[in-house]
Amino acid sequence: MPETVQKKDSPLSKTTKNVVFLMLSGGKDSGVAARLLKDEGKEVIGFFIKGWAPTGLKCLEPPEMRDAAEIARVVGIEFFPILNWSEHFYNAVFDPMLSGYLSGITPNPDTLCNREIKFGLFAKFAFGRGADYIASGHYVRKNDNPLQLLVARDERKDQSYFLYDLKTDILERSLFPIGNYVKSEEVIPMARSFGLPQRVIEKRPTRDICFLLKSEEDATDGGRIGMEKLLRLEGEKRGIKFSSGPVIHEKTGKVVGEHNGVSLFAVTIGQRHGLGLAGGKLLYVSRKDILKNAFYVNSEKPSSPEVVVKNLNWISGAPDFGKKLSAKIRTPQKAQSCRVEKIGEDEIRVKFDTPQNSVAPGQACVLYDGEVVLGGGIIVS
Repeated sequence: MPETVQKKDSPLSKTTKNVVFLMLSGGKDSGVAARLLKDEGKEVIGFFIKGWAPTGLKCLEPPEMRDAAEIARVVGIEFFPILNWSEHFYNAVFDPMLSGYLSGITPNPDTLCNREIKFGLFAKFAFGRGADYIASGHYVRKNDNPLQLLVARDERKDQSYFLYDLKTDILERSLFPIGNYVKSEEVIPMARSFGLPQRVIEKRPTRDICFLLKSEEDATDGGRIGMEKLLRLEGEKRGIKFSSGPVIHEKTGKVVGEHNGVSLFAVTIGQRHGLGLAGGKLLYVSRKDILKNAFYVNSEKPSSPEVVVKNLNWISGAPDFGKKLSAKIRTPQKAQSCRVEKIGEDEIRVKFDTPQNSVAPGQACVLYDGEVVLGGGIIVS
C-alpha cells in the first residue's frame, strides 16, 4: 500500500478519541460534512485523493484540490493531499472498467471506486494511522443497531446505489454526516453560513468518473476526459485496432448509420444521444454485437421484466428472498417493486412488477427493503 502522504509535518498520530479521516473532495457536501463533524467535537483531518490520468494526456492540477485546501482552512481542520495512488487507481478501477467496456458491457466505475479506493485503500490507510472513523459527503444514512445502510433523507440526492458493495467492517466505522439533510433546503444554506468559498457553493455537481483528472485540452469548457477518448487511448496502448462498422435498425435490418469503432464500446443500452445518426428520428441503442462490430437501434426503448445478477454483496446478511423487495438498476431512479429468487450460490434473478427500460449488463442492481439498502451485484443478463 502506498505509504507517503504529501505534508509539511506529521501530526497524524492519534491523540484523542473520535479521530475522523474525512475524504474532502473540494465540494460543498464534504465541506459541510467537515464542519458538522468538527461541531460534534471530533478531531477531523481532511484528505484529498488525487485521481488518475491516462498516458498521453497532460493533465492539470485538479482545482478541486485547491478548493479542498481552502475548505479545510475555513473550517479549521488539518488537510493533506494524497498524491501517489495513481497506480492503484489504474489497477483496481480503470483497468477492470476498460476491460468491461471492451467486452461489450457497461461497467460502473463509481461503485468500483467506492469499494476499492474510498472505502478500500483509504479506509486501510486511515485505520492503520489511528483513525476511529472515516467519513465522506455521500448522501446516505447509517443505523448502528442493527448495523444498516439507509437511503438518504433527500431522495433526489440519495447515493446508496453507489455504496451497495460496502463491507460490514468498513460500514461500522464510516460516517455520513449529511445523510439526514436535504441539500437545497439545508446543506447549501449551511455551506453559506459556515463561510465556504462562494465558488465552492456555486460549483455544479459532477457526474464524471470519480478518479479521472481534467486534461489541458478539455479544461476550457470545464469538461473531463470523454469515454471515447479514454477507450481510444487505452485501447491503442493495448494494441487494439478500432474499425468503423454498421449501425443497424433492429426491426427492419437496414443499416441506418456507421459508428467510428470506439463508439461501439462506449455506447450503452438505451442511449439515444450522441449516436451520430442522420434523419432526425429518435432511436435507442437496443443491443451490441462485438463479434459483428455492430450495434442495433430501435424506435422503442429496450425493456426487460427481469435481470440476472452475480457477484453479490449483502451489507448486513442475505435478505429474505420470499419477501417483496425493491431494486434499482441505475441512478437516479426510484426503487422498483420486485421479487428475488436465488438461482445459484452467487447468483439471483430479480423479477420486476413492471418491465424496466434500458437494462445494461455490467451495471449494478441494488436491492432495498424499504429504506434499508440490502446490497446487490452486477447485472449479467
